[in-house]
Amino acid sequence: MTYSTHLSPTASPAVVLRQQDDHDRAFLHGLYLSRRWAEVSAVPGWHDDQRRDFLVSQAELQRQHYEKHYPAADFLIIEQAGLPIGRLCVNRQANDVRIVDIALLPAWHGQGIGTQLLQSLLAEADALGRSCSLSVEQGSPARRLYERLGFQSGADSGLYTQMQRPVRPVAQEDLDNP
Repeated sequence: MTYSTHLSPTASPAVVLRQQDDHDRAFLHGLYLSRRWAEVSAVPGWHDDQRRDFLVSQAELQRQHYEKHYPAADFLIIEQAGLPIGRLCVNRQANDVRIVDIALLPAWHGQGIGTQLLQSLLAEADALGRSCSLSVEQGSPARRLYERLGFQSGADSGLYTQMQRPVRPVAQEDLDNP
């Protein structure tokens, strides 16, 4: 299944979301490395091959964890102009739309793509009468974006803070003008 979302005219052209498959594993490893490389670069005594091997193993553990704990989730690849630029994992439940993971390659940060995807998910949650939740790492700059979009901090679980955007009723004019 392929989804398409059109961003504002000032942002990039159409972003396509498609189901990830086994052919995406190398891209997902690279995406994970791009997110964690600075962290493991601080580990003394490791050379780059060791860092890369460690991060690939961590990416695989993350994949296994997500598949085990979110078997019904949509595991999506974010594409722009036919190239993968990120991933989105969304687990829809009866009362909540859980954003399990959202990540873009660094070159695509700050272009409004993540914001537009989050706004789209929030609109979906609102239309369904559901809250929207996610986890964010302590100190992550993404937390400011989540707060601007109405997410509220909840429990801290060590490295992560749980955040939730409460259910928002859809305005009647939105129902009248789909």
